[in-house]
Amino acid sequence: MSWPNRITVLRLLLVTPFVLLLVNAAFHPAYRYGALGLVVLIGVLDAADGIIARRTGTVTKIGSVLDPLADKALMICALVALSFPGVLSEDPDIHLPYWVSVTLVSREVFTLVGAVIVYLLAGFFQGLPSVSGKAATVMQFVTVVLTCAWPDLLAWQPRATGIVLNVVWAATVGLAVLAWLGYIRTGSKLLTAGAGDR
Repeated sequence: MSWPNRITVLRLLLVTPFVLLLVNAAFHPAYRYGALGLVVLIGVLDAADGIIARRTGTVTKIGSVLDPLADKALMICALVALSFPGVLSEDPDIHLPYWVSVTLVSREVFTLVGAVIVYLLAGFFQGLPSVSGKAATVMQFVTVVLTCAWPDLLAWQPRATGIVLNVVWAATVGLAVLAWLGYIRTGSKLLTAGAGDR
């Protein structure tokens, strides 16, 4: 259990308090700020464990499984929770639109199931990072952070907030779909190559 993997496990453990704070965000701003602080901390830890693993040469097979699993656990929980009206604020209109959450959660579930299928049929379970995939992950993180901060942004810039959020949401969904198509293409190639080897 290397330090990068320990950090990844910590990220997984922080998902639970993040969700608990988030679902109580409407009751007091402190809960929302706590959830926002935790999601930023998880993002920093995500970047840190990758940098440490590469610089120390401690990239491991279990790390390549745990790292995307931690990302997906956070994103699926956050996206689902943020979709419910009344979670962030008493205003029922302040919630992540369903066209955003359904698309992004579907992509996360698809890539997770796809990775398991590739493992079962081709014999290995390995993260397959791509530029579009990394960009989509970053934008999903930005989406979660900005959506958590929506009530505060609305109080600060009521006119610009809606425009900014919709632009970010559209960009995130666009990148997610692009990465999704890339995963389908890559997975098909791996399955074809695995079948050929057998």
